[in-house]
Amino acid sequence: MLNLERQQEILAIVKEKNSATVEELASELFVSGATIRRDLKEMEKQGLIKRTHGGAMSFKDSTDESSFALREQENTVAKRTMAHLAAKLIASGDNVFLDSSSSSGALIPKLNGFPVLSVTTTGIRNALLLSQSDHIRIYIAGGQILNHSNSIIGSDTVDYISRMHSDIAFMSCSGVDVQNGFTDSSTEQAKLKRQMRQNSKKVAMLVDSTKFNKTFLCTDFDFNEVDYLITEKTPPIEFVERIAQTKCKIISPENTDY
Repeated sequence: MLNLERQQEILAIVKEKNSATVEELASELFVSGATIRRDLKEMEKQGLIKRTHGGAMSFKDSTDESSFALREQENTVAKRTMAHLAAKLIASGDNVFLDSSSSSGALIPKLNGFPVLSVTTTGIRNALLLSQSDHIRIYIAGGQILNHSNSIIGSDTVDYISRMHSDIAFMSCSGVDVQNGFTDSSTEQAKLKRQMRQNSKKVAMLVDSTKFNKTFLCTDFDFNEVDYLITEKTPPIEFVERIAQTKCKIISPENTDY
């Protein structure tokens, strides 16, 4: 069976079951686990599936609320580390943009320490978490709520953000690659993030190390369009060398040069 044919079979199985393990796929397609893992890695780069520990899940399933709850529990140490670093970029009185990602959501507990702050978000869950604070003025973008999703998207959302302005925007992405920059599987999300960038004085991308060397369908930004890349550990050397050629600064526990 050719690689493309096998990957089409994998995609059909994952869509039917919503998820599948490497062992299940290898058994059904009569190939080795190593072959399946290579296929899943390539398919994730194409934005066809989302890899999980030991297998894969469909992107349809990966955007629903239960999966968002799971993502909140994934890489929690990394997200807390990034949130601690990111909070140092905020000053009392700032206007802040937060996208709908769980990485941005991890920053919310850190915001209670600021006596005056305004936050605009495109995430339902993030808005709910913000509403528990005492000192934050909260704005949520209007628009279409994608079914089974935490996100608000669409032209109305972009229009709302176009009328707001922030001192700094905190966003995440699905993957980051040396050649293609920050990418996502959704054209709607990419368009919204570009509008956030346009209306922000500074942009910080929260990207944990599992997202490096992954490329998805749409480019959000090139490195030179971002002020800070915040991650929980120093990126691979090829990223360090590439980013050194741009205005972007890497912020990690090993590098806190703000």
